[in-house]
Amino acid sequence: MSNIHPTAIIDPSAQIDGSSTIGPYTIIGANVIIGKNNKIGPYCVIENTTMGDGNELIASCFIGVKPQDLSYQGEATRVSIGNGNQIRECVTIHRSTHLDTPTFIGNNCLLMANAHVAHDCQLGNNIIIANSTGIAGHVLVEDRVVMSGMVGVHQFVRVGTMAMLSGGAMLPLDIPPYCIAQGERARLVGLNLVGLRRGGVSRESIAEIKHAYKLLFRSGKRLQDAMKELEEAHPCKEVQHMIDFCRASSRGIATAKYKVNERDE
Repeated sequence: MSNIHPTAIIDPSAQIDGSSTIGPYTIIGANVIIGKNNKIGPYCVIENTTMGDGNELIASCFIGVKPQDLSYQGEATRVSIGNGNQIRECVTIHRSTHLDTPTFIGNNCLLMANAHVAHDCQLGNNIIIANSTGIAGHVLVEDRVVMSGMVGVHQFVRVGTMAMLSGGAMLPLDIPPYCIAQGERARLVGLNLVGLRRGGVSRESIAEIKHAYKLLFRSGKRLQDAMKELEEAHPCKEVQHMIDFCRASSRGIATAKYKVNERDE
């Protein structure tokens, strides 16, 4: 294939669509399926991965290599990557520890330089992960999350849709949808109102989300009592998602700071 550089090394079992390009010194290992119109730059290593269409890997990415997990027993586990993702220099995405659930990256995500996605993570769509952010194993990241640089996410943490994480935030607990979190042990400091508006959420629903945020995290009420009060008022779908997310938490939900300047309250 003329669009595969002659220095690239391709395992005979790899399935690569003829419209995709492979750069110099890239290694494509066994059990790899690469779809249409992908651009894979130089010095990448791809193993045990299924990749959709229209993705771009800039250079020196390691995708589908074995997990950094001492319980891993060498199974042919996988990474599954969707369509239209931009994966920048030196990003690492490790395959899952077990066969049943691959490490998963959705569609239209941007993973900036040196970002790390560990084994068994599940990332949704339209996610931005900035430079040198590390996501540990078994983490769930819902759609349209923005993670700033040098964020650290603990194993099994969940990050709700449209949440925003400030630079250097350390996440030992779940971050609810639509919230902004910051700090060494990240706490909530308000709502991602810009993200909500850009995401097409209606003014009426944003008003409900503001009310829900105050009741859940700023009222001093028990979280269970606040969720029950909100449900009795028949909330919009966004508020119901906040409730369902909090109710499903196993690690616990990050708490709110009280002495912060919250715009647009």
